[in-house]
Amino acid sequence: MSEMILPGTYIEVRPEGLIVPGRISVNNVGMVGTAAKGPLNLPVLLSTYTEAHEVFGDYDAWDADNPGSELTLVRALEQAFTHGATAVYAVRIGDNADTADLQIDSITGACLTIAAQSPGAWGNEIRVNITDADAHSYISDETHPGGGAVSLDYTTIVESVRNRISVFVDAEQREVAFGIIYNGAPGTGQVLVNTATGALTFEASEAPAAADEVIASYVVNLANSVKVTLQVGTAEEIYIAANGNDLAADINKSSAMAVATAAANAAELPTKFANAFDFFPLTGGANGAGVSASDYKAGMDQLMSKDAHIIVAAGQDHNSSGADLAAHCKAASSDVNKRERIGIIGSAFTDDFEDVRAHNLNSDRVVFVAPGIEANDAAAEDRVTLPGAYTAAAVAGLLASYSPHISLTNKPIPVAGLQEDYTNAELTQLVSAKVLVLQNKLGFKVVKGITTSSNSAWHQITTRRIVDFAKYGVRSAADPYIGMLNNERVRGAMRATINSFLAEMVEDEMLISYELDVSATREEQRKGIARVTIVLRPVFSIDFIKVTMFLE
Repeated sequence: MSEMILPGTYIEVRPEGLIVPGRISVNNVGMVGTAAKGPLNLPVLLSTYTEAHEVFGDYDAWDADNPGSELTLVRALEQAFTHGATAVYAVRIGDNADTADLQIDSITGACLTIAAQSPGAWGNEIRVNITDADAHSYISDETHPGGGAVSLDYTTIVESVRNRISVFVDAEQREVAFGIIYNGAPGTGQVLVNTATGALTFEASEAPAAADEVIASYVVNLANSVKVTLQVGTAEEIYIAANGNDLAADINKSSAMAVATAAANAAELPTKFANAFDFFPLTGGANGAGVSASDYKAGMDQLMSKDAHIIVAAGQDHNSSGADLAAHCKAASSDVNKRERIGIIGSAFTDDFEDVRAHNLNSDRVVFVAPGIEANDAAAEDRVTLPGAYTAAAVAGLLASYSPHISLTNKPIPVAGLQEDYTNAELTQLVSAKVLVLQNKLGFKVVKGITTSSNSAWHQITTRRIVDFAKYGVRSAADPYIGMLNNERVRGAMRATINSFLAEMVEDEMLISYELDVSATREEQRKGIARVTIVLRPVFSIDFIKVTMFLE
């Protein structure tokens, strides 16, 4: 649309000339595993290991005699964050996990149920105490329809400056506050509150209509309240409640450890414990550590819509989840889902050299890692040897810490030790078998940063990541042009935007050079298609140095 800036002078700004490509990344990690607590089958974005620990709890002590029975997610997250990851989408799986709970009764039966906020044995550590209230309870934002007599839900109301009564007047679409009196007849702008019955009386001309809503917040006497204490570890939460409904509302609004569900007798006061010092635990919580490969597959599916680029099935090895990981990465990277990603998986705890060398993975989007690593186990308070499945998490964190064109070849990885020190001959065979293997060489290092692909074009991880980075960037640069005119001018602007992104890749030494063409035939114009054709020439890393010497 043209804009007149002077009589007879117009200016038109065409926004496509201002479009620049956005910033992108292919360094986010996606991880699936079992945990002691936290939401199930829901991706959670984490930025630190401390945050991961708060959400998903402690891992259990490593049992070398029973590998595969452990909680996997937090242990793998520890390795990923320790080695460089800064953004991880984590999914807790375990459909057989159970939530700890405790039924609270009133004088006539079930009043409410208090349950842990998430499934897991951690909830069994939550304890509940119910005793005499040592303060008045407070009811917040209780609502009632107008059009007739209005009585508050709770009686024995305390006269207090905290009491508030207002009416949302539907006809005027506004909320009107009323002054509160406790004796006499209400005047204009006043409401009489009967502290014994909870009945409200308005001045006749101001009685709320049927479409109006009465909103009340008020104090209830401590004699008609209970004090409920929730404890887990050193954390404690205290609620003063007037009945089961009030307690459930308070817990659901404020608690960091529990949720509550009102039962049939929630209008009654929860029964106080016989001994004021008794605490009763929630029971029935279970972690659900026993999961199958299909559970991991379902967990990876939860990541399909997330910008996760490096995928790890925590604690899983190439035998149990290698094929599923390869299939997931292929599906996510399709033209339909447009979520280019690679998967990293490791060797099993019992794998020997021949088992590792004989793996059958073959994908430019899957990296196979060996051997296992030594790590400090916080639960066992000792150094333990973990399988290659956790080496995969460490390598994922290391890979996420580098730009796409930086190879892992010869990069140090600060682990405590290796499950197996392979000989030079064994290292050569493993690299030939497409294994990203670690060696003890002036510290612990990656021998060669490779995928499992038998296609030499995709042998280096960097090639796969550079191309994925380019695909993400081109989509980001081209997306704002969807819906604009399909003519030479707009296609030229789109070419300029994409060109600026690819030129930056050349400057950053991801590409040696490229060729770019943006075009559309007349038939493609009618169909709304703009064709972008790109030839990329990615850089390659130095995998070894060949020295030729002439002696005289």
